[in-house]
Amino acid sequence: MTLEGEGLSPLSNPTEDDVRQAVLELARSGTSFVSLADETGNYVQVAGSRPWCVLERRQVAPPIHERAFQDTPSPKYADGAKISTGAGDITMKSDEWFLLKDAADVFVSFLNRQAPPARIQWRSLNEMLDL
Repeated sequence: MTLEGEGLSPLSNPTEDDVRQAVLELARSGTSFVSLADETGNYVQVAGSRPWCVLERRQVAPPIHERAFQDTPSPKYADGAKISTGAGDITMKSDEWFLLKDAADVFVSFLNRQAPPARIQWRSLNEMLDL
């Protein structure tokens, strides 16, 4: 596995602590997105800053790209609200806003090749990305 992020040197074979720390330290100034990829190119990625983020995952074969969502939408953000990242603004739905601690849990699950926490659901972005 390789852990990468804005302004970070790639780290091969990261530990759970490495992964958790990289995600929990996301900030508007400095690192605003992090990804964790396996040897076949599948990955999870997170973007945002304390305390909110957006989570996505990608499977290489067959090609699937998904964004995380949850049953309880954020009361702070309506559909169409944007989260700012170093890669630009991302338009989100109200149920796609997560806390960084949730993202860290997803990353650790991916690192350990386990299913993500059951509270995390996934919505396909294939059509939007023309996959």
